[in-house]
Formats: sequence, C-alpha cells, structure tokens
Amino acid sequence: MSITWNLWHGCHKLSPGCANCYVYRTDTKHGRDPAVVQKTGQFSLPVRKKRNGSYAIGPGEVVYTCFTSDFLLPDADEWRPEAWEMIRQRQDLTFLFITKRIDRLSVCLPSGWGDGWDNVVVGCTVENQERAAA
Repeated sequence: MSITWNLWHGCHKLSPGCANCYVYRTDTKHGRDPAVVQKTGQFSLPVRKKRNGSYAIGPGEVVYTCFTSDFLLPDADEWRPEAWEMIRQRQDLTFLFITKRIDRLSVCLPSGWGDGWDNVVVGCTVENQERAAA
C-alpha cells in the first residue's frame, strides 16, 4: 500500500510544461484557486498516532509527498523545516517527492542532510532538452 501526503496545496506555473497541470485542472473543477498556496489538514499525517500510541501510518509504507503542489515551492519555505523534521522522525517510511524546482534543492535541504537520508527519494521532472540545460 502507499500513502499520499499533501502538506500544502497550490502551486505557480513555472514553465510551458505546466500548461496542462493536473493540479490546476482538478482545482478548477472543484472551484479552488490553484494559485493559492496553503497548508492542508494533512500536514502532520506521518506523525499522527492512533489511540494505542502506534503511528497511523505503519512502517514500511511509501509516502508520495506533496502531489498537489511542489515540495520545493518558495511559498512553503516557512513550513518545510517542520516537514523535514517529520520525515527525519519517520525513518521507517520512504518519502518520495517529485519537483520541477530542483534548482532550489540545495537551499531547501535540512541541517544534518549530509549525503542524503535513506528514507527520501527525490525525483525531478524535465520536460525537454532546453529546460534540462537551464
């Protein structure tokens, strides 16, 4: 099983590859403004616990992170340190996020990142050679 963790919602189109973005299409269909970036009620999902004290998300899960936005979006800079802390706490989960803003990765990494964390997988979308070289 896999889990989707949408910490914040909303985004800003970055390039021509964003023209048909599913976030914009879905938000528009549901009457939401996709350009408004805001924290979601799911923000603390990985560290939520059940009544018995165990985590709501069991160990070993893949957590698809921030699929209604971009994890490296500048609008989320103030919330990201708390997100990184939750990811650090849950070494028993694998967090996957995909970004179009890979150029921001180095400024968005948490202290203690070193050579990376074994429980984090970062993907980058590249729409064409011209954008890849930018």
